[in-house]
Amino acid sequence: MRSEHFRTIAILLFVATIAFTIVNDIGCILTTHYNIREETKRVASEALRSYKLSSGSHDQALLGAKLKAEQDGAILTGFQVTTSVIRVAVKLPAKKTWVVHRIALLKPYLQAEGQLDIPIR
Repeated sequence: MRSEHFRTIAILLFVATIAFTIVNDIGCILTTHYNIREETKRVASEALRSYKLSSGSHDQALLGAKLKAEQDGAILTGFQVTTSVIRVAVKLPAKKTWVVHRIALLKPYLQAEGQLDIPIR
C-alpha cells in the first residue's frame, strides 16, 4: 500500500516535470518572437535619433543602432538610410532552453528576425 503511494507520487512528479519543461521551452520561443517587434522599434528609433542629432550622418545613425542592439542583446543584421526612411533589420539570438536547443529541427524557431522602416521627418 505504501509503495503504491510512493509510485503514484513519483509518476505525478515526473509528469509535472515534463509539463513544466515543455511550457518553459514554448514560453521562451513565444517571448522571443513577441519581443522582436519592440526590439526592432527601439533600434530604429535610436538610429533615427542619432541621425537627426548628427545632422544626417549615416555613420552616426549606424553606430547608434549597433550600440542599442548590442545593449539589448540583439544583433543588427541590416541597416540602410534613404532619403525618406531608415531601415533596420534585427535578429534576437537563440535563448538557451532545456530541451528545444538540443533538437536540430526546432533550432530555427529559437531565434527571431525583424525589419522596420522608420520615416525620416
